[in-house]
Formats: sequence, C-alpha cells, structure tokens
Amino acid sequence: MMMMTMMGKGKSILTCIVFFFLLFISVYLFIGTVDFRSSFFPLPNSLCNNNNIKSLSPIRVHMYELPNRFNFAMVSHSFSSNDSQSVVVNSSNLPSWPNNSGLKKQHSVEYWLMASILYDGGSLNDGREAVRVFDPDTADVFFVPFFSSLSFNSHGHNMTDPETEVDKQLQVDLMEILRKSVFWQKSGGRDHVIPMHHPNSFRFLREQVNASILIVADFGRYPKTMSRLSKDVVAPYVHVVESFTDDNSSNPFESRTTLLFFRGRTFRKDEGIVRAKLAKILANVDDVHYENSFANGDSIKASSQGMRSSKFCLNPAGDTPSSNRLFDAIVSHCVPVIVSDKIELPFEDELDYTQFSLFFSVKEALEPGYMVGQLRQVSKDRWEEMWRKLKNISCHYEYQYPPKKEDAVSMLWRQIRQKLPSAKLSEHRSRRLKIPDWWG
Repeated sequence: MMMMTMMGKGKSILTCIVFFFLLFISVYLFIGTVDFRSSFFPLPNSLCNNNNIKSLSPIRVHMYELPNRFNFAMVSHSFSSNDSQSVVVNSSNLPSWPNNSGLKKQHSVEYWLMASILYDGGSLNDGREAVRVFDPDTADVFFVPFFSSLSFNSHGHNMTDPETEVDKQLQVDLMEILRKSVFWQKSGGRDHVIPMHHPNSFRFLREQVNASILIVADFGRYPKTMSRLSKDVVAPYVHVVESFTDDNSSNPFESRTTLLFFRGRTFRKDEGIVRAKLAKILANVDDVHYENSFANGDSIKASSQGMRSSKFCLNPAGDTPSSNRLFDAIVSHCVPVIVSDKIELPFEDELDYTQFSLFFSVKEALEPGYMVGQLRQVSKDRWEEMWRKLKNISCHYEYQYPPKKEDAVSMLWRQIRQKLPSAKLSEHRSRRLKIPDWWG
C-alpha cells in the first residue's frame, strides 16, 4: 500500500513538472521571448561560423565578357598580348594576384569579386552569396569586371603621366560597350555593379555611371549626387600585413606592451592633415609609438610586428576619411582607435564597430592628453573583450580564393543584395516620371 502511495505521489510530481514546463513554453512562445538557439544551444564563438544568418538563395549575377585588357591583362603578362585578348579566363587559368604588387593590393577588391564569380567549385549549399548565370534574362544583377583601381595605378598613377590616356581610353571604350547593352539601357545601369575602390579610379567618366551600384572605399572623393550610402557598398581595403592566425597568448593585455601604435605617412591631404598635428601631440608620450614611414616590404613587416605588440592601433584619416591601416589593425587583433569625422565603415548593418573599436572626433584627438588619457582608463577586462571580438570577426576582412563562407567577398555580395530593391524602385520610377525627380 505504501509503495502504491509513493508511486502515486511520484506520478503526481512528474505530472506537475511536465505541466509547468509545457505552460512555461506556451507562455513564452506566445509572447515571443524564447530564443531556442541561444537558450538551449550555445552560439558559435566565431561569426564566420555563424549559422544564425537567414539563408537565402544566392543572387544571380551575369558578368559582362570584356576583353582581357579591361582586367586580367593588368594582372598577368600571359594575358597582355594581343593574341591573348580572346582567351576566356575561367577557374582553371585564373591568374593569382601578384605577390609583388605592393600597395596596389589594398584596392584589389575588383579582382576578388570577379574571381568569386569565376569560381565553379563547391556547391550551392556551401553558403555562397552569389552565383554566375550566363542567361542575362535570369540575372538579378550585372557585374562589370573592369579593374578601374588597377587601371589607375598601372596607367598614369601620377595623373600627369602620358600613360594616363590608357586609363581614360579604357573608360571610354567601356562606356561604349555598356551603352550598347540592352540591359544597361533597360535599367539605366541601376542594377549594374561597378568596382571603384581607389578614390581616383574611373575619374574621367564617373558621372556616366552614377546610377550604378558602386563598390567604394569611402565617399571622400565623390559628390553626393553620384555616390551615397543608400545605393553603394563600402568595401574594406585588402589588408597588406599578414593575418595574426596564432594569436593565442594567455595574457594578451600584458604581452602587448605598447599602449598606442601608429606607423605610416604623417603628411596627407584633406582630413588627413590631422596626422601631422597628432605627431606633435603624441611625441615623447610613454607607451606610444608614432612613426612616419613609407610603405615597402620592410616597413610592412615592422608595422605588423608593432601592431601585434600593441593594445591599440591609431587609425587617423588618410587622403580620404578611411585608411587601409584600420583593416591591418583588425587582422592583427589590435583594437582600432579611429579618428575620422566622416568615415563610413564596411558591413556596419551586421557589425557593431563599437564592440571592438574606439572612436574619437578630430577635435577630441587634437586635445593634448585627452585621447591617451581615455585609453589608459580602459580596463583589462574591457580590452580583452574587444580583443576576443576582433579575433572572432577578423574573418570578414579576408579576401581569398577559393572564396569561403562569411569572408570579405561573401559579405560584399550580401551587401549588394540589399541594394537591389532600392535599385529596382528607382528603375521603375524613372520609367514613368514626366518631370525631374522631386526627391533630387
């Protein structure tokens, strides 16, 4: 009898537990506050392995088949002869980005975007954001594979060089091709993606492509009527220092003995003139390394070593609001200190830069003692939290071939996808307007 009583009580307790558990689940499902992924399954440590991003089918990209002189002839001599202009570049004969390209590398976004479209390995289930289609009628977007940044750097970089006419002629010839395209005519170029990462790229005929989706480093050299955040994509520079892949210090805060590090050109134009002023303010400050240098092989190695041994890396504006130094700092896991009043940052709809960077206005940075004083007040716990975040998100700033899920190219195609509804709206409105657009 006692055994049956105990069994009855056990069943009652179990029934109560099940009832309250089901009640708990029902209530929270109703009010929408339960997140099973975060409550019952740990989230991945690295955002590059983050499966929480909603999976969408890849956008369909039709790529113009331009002669090699518009792209790979500037990368490899094997494609530069007249005989090679008709050679079709594909994944089997894709030339590697040259190791001796120097600072041309930082604006090579155009190369990596084109390479990702040429890549025919893997599967559609490997997380890719874009896939090439050969039927333009099925395309969501059109990619124009003109290496405009490399063209500027290769043909008349000083702008007075007679060879700059080569760059200009490429732009003239490209526009002739585009204007003959029924798909360019149909949308006015609004659904066309044109890399324009170097601030001086495509400088002769920019106004003729101002309706397209431009891939830019920032908006420092573009009028608002031509380039703006609502339609264009900000792409990270390709970092020139090696990624810090074995950053496994047990005490990174103490092992990074320099408080603030900067190594680069201190005399720049426009907003970049703040660099010369910072040189005077930061001279002879303990734990601060501020050095004027020119980018070359030895200098890049020294910068890499300096960033890896520093807690914070200073990133003042260059000739335009942004600088490659920011992305060198990110892959070195050196907490960026950004001094730029007009900077726009890549992937900011997905990444909160305040979690792994510090920001100062130009006015704050130029107040003697203020910025360094603020950095000294950052606690070890807070710094290590930002350091861990840097390690987790630095994968988003890697350009590589073959492309990988959540790398820089993957992120860029996702950004391009987000611009398409606005481009389509603009295209449709343009067809029915009888007067100039009142929105400007």
